[in-house]
Amino acid sequence: MTITGIITAIIFAIIISIYLGPYGGIFILAVIFGLILSTHQRNKKMYEDIQRIKERLGIVDRNDFQMTNEEIEEELEDYLNKGTDKNKDKDSDK
Repeated sequence: MTITGIITAIIFAIIISIYLGPYGGIFILAVIFGLILSTHQRNKKMYEDIQRIKERLGIVDRNDFQMTNEEIEEELEDYLNKGTDKNKDKDSDK
């Protein structure tokens, strides 16, 4: 439905631009800008809705993506320490 509306609007804009003469190009650019802006706003709204749905279902935890640098560094240090601990255990088994 949206695609047919966009195609219809573009065809309508081209026909009107033919009748407007030299102002037709400006008119077409204005219509294209409006269509792109409208589509962008719809996509942004759908993205926000999907994120809210994911958050409510527990698929995505927002706190994971809002970590401070210190928290990231601590997590990396813990990961590295676990790796070195495993290597020490392997060396002591030999």
